[in-house]
Parts: sequence; structure tokens; C-alpha cells
Amino acid sequence: MTPKSTKTSAWARIRTHFLTGLLVLAPVVVTAYVIWRLFIFVDHLLGTTLRGGYLRPGGVPGLGFVTVLVIIFIVGAFANNFLGRALGRGLESMLLRVPVFRSLYSTLKQVGEALLGEKGDTFQRVVLVEYPTPGRYSLAFVTASVADVMPRPAGKSLVAVFLPTVPNPTTGFLLFYPEDALIATSLRPEQAIRMLVSAGVVTPSRTD
Repeated sequence: MTPKSTKTSAWARIRTHFLTGLLVLAPVVVTAYVIWRLFIFVDHLLGTTLRGGYLRPGGVPGLGFVTVLVIIFIVGAFANNFLGRALGRGLESMLLRVPVFRSLYSTLKQVGEALLGEKGDTFQRVVLVEYPTPGRYSLAFVTASVADVMPRPAGKSLVAVFLPTVPNPTTGFLLFYPEDALIATSLRPEQAIRMLVSAGVVTPSRTD
């Protein structure tokens, strides 16, 4: 082997090891960073006082995070008993009488119930739709059948479809298709989301 080929081989090994290390570390670092930023945000949510500012300047790291979790748990426990439900209905009735808050509160409540409720059927099924042009297909989620208040093109009922963007599936487009324009898939919503987040690099296997 010539010195030149030996040098090339050594450089190829270094490049391979570097790229492998990058592929291993990048998802770990990004995930850890997102979790850390979320922790910092929640930890500072209640300000310095409830974060233990009376114990040390700037508060005790982590105390605000624990306090927020405890408050959420207490509110949830209280809201699930008879008195809490009664007070909740009264507060909701008051909010729904205020024009400015009525539509905002109602929308946020519906979204929250859809995403965090026990039904678990926010995304009913995963389908393919022709988008952005005929002959090209995108993954989408069926969210609901549309009520009769919507027009019925060609006499057909429409279905609400959420078309997520890549690689951030939390944003997207709300589209309306007739049922016969949807192409059924065997994908589960979580499998489709993994495909979207990875831009198609991660594909589901038969054992997923």
C-alpha cells in the first residue's frame, strides 16, 4: 500500500468515526437541550418568591418546577370532586358571559380536551391526500366529519383533514376533502408523526 493510499484510508476512517459520533450525539444533545429549556421555563414560571427567593438570591433551582407540578396536581384533584366541579361550572359560566374571553376560552377548552382528554381519538386515522398537486400525495390526519353548516360540493359531505408540516407536525393546514378522495393507510398516528418529524428517514416496520 502506498503512503498516499494509507493516508486516504486513515482520513476515511476519521471521517466515518466523526460522522458516526455526530449521528449518535446529535439526537441526544438536542433532546436534552429541549428538556432543559422546558425545565427552566417551568421553573421560572412563578417568579422568584415561589421559587425560594427567600432562601437564597435567585431562588432554589428546581423548586419552582416542583411547585408548578404540585399546583397542577392540587387543581386537578380539586376539580375532580363535587365542589370543584360546581365552582368550575360557575367560573366557566362567568367567562362565557364576557364577549372578549368567550370565544378564546371556548376554543382553548376544546383544543385542550381534544389533545389532553381521555378519548385519545383526536387523530382518528392516517390517510394520504393529493397535495399540493394531483398525482403527489401527503400524509394527513382525519380529525372529524364536518357538520352540515359547511357547503356540500357535488352533494358530498366533507371530512376535516389536518395536513402537518415537516419536520414540525404541530403546525399545518386545515383542509376539507370528500371521503372518497382520501386514501386509507395502515399507519397509526404515532408512526406517521415519527415519519414527519424525521422527514421520511424513519419509516415504520411491520413490528412497530
